[in-house]
Amino acid sequence: MKRTTYLAISGAAIAIVLFVAGFTAGGMFSRSCILGLSPLLAQIAPGVYQPTKDYDIPAATDLSPISTFYEVRKRIKSDYVYPLEDDKTLTYGAIRGMLSSLEDPYSRFLDPEEFREFRTESEGHFDGIGAVLEMRTDANGRGQVTVSSILPGGPSSKTNMRPLDRIMKVDGKLTDGLSLNEVVRQIRGKRGTSVTLTLARDGVEGNFDVEIERANIDLPTVEREMLDDKIGYIWLRTFNQTAASKMSEAVEYLMAQGMKGLLLDLSQDPGGILDVAVNVAGLFLDGGPVVYVKGRDTEPHPLNAGPGTVLPEDIPMIVLVDHGSASASEILAGALQERSRAEVAGHHTFGKSKVQTIIELRDGSALFLSTAVYLTPEFTDLGIEGEDGKRGVRPAHVFPDPDPDPEVEFVFEDWHKQQINRAVEILKAKMSA
Repeated sequence: MKRTTYLAISGAAIAIVLFVAGFTAGGMFSRSCILGLSPLLAQIAPGVYQPTKDYDIPAATDLSPISTFYEVRKRIKSDYVYPLEDDKTLTYGAIRGMLSSLEDPYSRFLDPEEFREFRTESEGHFDGIGAVLEMRTDANGRGQVTVSSILPGGPSSKTNMRPLDRIMKVDGKLTDGLSLNEVVRQIRGKRGTSVTLTLARDGVEGNFDVEIERANIDLPTVEREMLDDKIGYIWLRTFNQTAASKMSEAVEYLMAQGMKGLLLDLSQDPGGILDVAVNVAGLFLDGGPVVYVKGRDTEPHPLNAGPGTVLPEDIPMIVLVDHGSASASEILAGALQERSRAEVAGHHTFGKSKVQTIIELRDGSALFLSTAVYLTPEFTDLGIEGEDGKRGVRPAHVFPDPDPDPEVEFVFEDWHKQQINRAVEILKAKMSA
């Protein structure tokens, strides 16, 4: 028996973990998915698991096409110069080889220990560097472990690391040719210990080092505040199971305080549960599509907001995003922008639209397999690069990027405050129009 979990993380994406949204065995889409960056299963948490049983294990007669595999496996076991103590080494290696042939950095295999760690981190409390990582493919088709987003207040936010930085070395060891899981294992460690990452960044000549002290990571969900001029501010940090209710509470609280405009901040939000993205969108959209999910042999299937809204339509909105906004964040920002409920400001988002299904196997290992893509209400695939080489949600109001020079001091909290102030000025103009 195997169990299937549908994620849409970034697996971002973790992180988080994977971009998610999935199918049931019968081909129907399940909205109980996780979107996050299926990427960094090592540094952040993406949500909850909702496994379903699947009994479609093939009969022995269906295995004839892979008889060559068994022939090679038998030869290795009997004739290899050194004895093999564990058959799993060959089996897991073969699985990873099959997945690498797909040339899809998001499809991968986790052995039982790796999958246990992934599930532990999904609870939202763990030791790490406070960054979401994922594998991205460069122009030459080689995978590069890339920083998807950085947790504000975490260890990485206190360094010069930024989203879209590429990790070239971990403690002096090259990452070229390593899988995401292998790089993540090198980065992991006990709180209070340090790791040195060698990074590459567009616009910077040569690589540079960043030393990060590992710490306990606790993922917040929603922060709210009433700014001057009755501007409500909500920072949605992750799309976990409590996010929709906390967002509703935050909106209602600010409305009770006389809010006249809303700034919704999705900065450095790596994503989370697909259902939550749709439910949060329903606070601002009165029905209609929030996102479409398209499988290999299916037409795009809409996931719709519920009827009614919590925020009245006459209260203007600005959505603030950056390069670390991914997965569910992109779904929400894209829906609000394309359906003309809010204007988006900031920087183009991370841009990952593949959907991974997590299949838990009988021995406790798991297969992360890309099974679909998600599309915005206007059927935009946010994972496709434009002529400028950028992907993701494109803001109506584009803010300048920080200086890429690693020698220039970069404090995320200060930079983030500047982005908020810029977005507030845009919102004030809308409120007075």
